[in-house]
Amino acid sequence: MLSHGYYDAYYLKAQQVRRLIAEDFRRAYDRCDVIIGPTSPTTAFKLGDKVDDPVKMYLNDIFTVAGNLTGAPGISIPCGFDARGLPVGMLIQGRHFGEASILNVAHQYQRVTDWHRRVPPLAP
Repeated sequence: MLSHGYYDAYYLKAQQVRRLIAEDFRRAYDRCDVIIGPTSPTTAFKLGDKVDDPVKMYLNDIFTVAGNLTGAPGISIPCGFDARGLPVGMLIQGRHFGEASILNVAHQYQRVTDWHRRVPPLAP
């Protein structure tokens, strides 16, 4: 696409949107040290279950995309299981060069919980 004259229409626009997202996160970190949320909008799906709908499959990464776009650090740690016994992840994101903060939050969470030690039941 970039070699066919679409550079300005797509790449430059994507870079502008990326910069806006990074600025929003920088402003958020003026008010907090980390942002915590789920790692994905759903728990795991069966292997091969979403191959016919790649959009649904890729949307499971939606919460982790901000870190990729902004270059800011993040970590996903276990924080429970759903009703089917599938693991749930907690995503802890921090400001640029804020690895110490996110690792400290993850460590403190794991000190008071045991989710990281539990193993999900075997699938039938």
